Amino acid sequence: MNNLFSELEEKITFREDICFDEKKIQEFILEEIKRKLEASKNKGFAFEEIVYNFLEYMNIPLIKTPKTRDGGFDGFVNFNVGFLDEIKLGLQIKYSLIDSTDIDSFLTALKNAELQLGVVVCKDSRNLSKYELNSKIKSILLSRGISLKEKLLVEKIDINPVFVLKLNEIIEIISSQIRVFIKSVYKK
Repeated sequence: MNNLFSELEEKITFREDICFDEKKIQEFILEEIKRKLEASKNKGFAFEEIVYNFLEYMNIPLIKTPKTRDGGFDGFVNFNVGFLDEIKLGLQIKYSLIDSTDIDSFLTALKNAELQLGVVVCKDSRNLSKYELNSKIKSILLSRGISLKEKLLVEKIDINPVFVLKLNEIIEIISSQIRVFIKSVYKK
């Protein structure tokens, strides 16, 4: 089976009406993903394949787990981080709208598998503010002499070992990659 995003890259490269505009590339990719999901009988498994294709397209090493009895994981991502050796992340893919209970159950699965970090890829999520360090704790940390850059004061500090990646973020990443490729081809 061919990689969906490699196929889309090829289609977009030869479509001059969209290949020079990143927003049009995003719209095109979104429509193709919607079409693929609508054609599928099981949208959850189809979404899983789309995410696997994304990781493959981005050259991210992935170990897929079986569809059942996977302990709450859809795969594992391995990164070699030089002197830190290899880091293993748990991967969970959800086609449904996720909330904090989904993150809590994934955190439990991570703990049971003795993993420290995980990635949840989802179609969309509710506000997950429960997992962000609130401003009160942030001010206590800063007053205790923990030196942080000024930029960090206005940004959210995330203490959760789970990274949530939404479908729209995947589309932004892919469209950016395709646009960079097209710039290298067309020099425009």
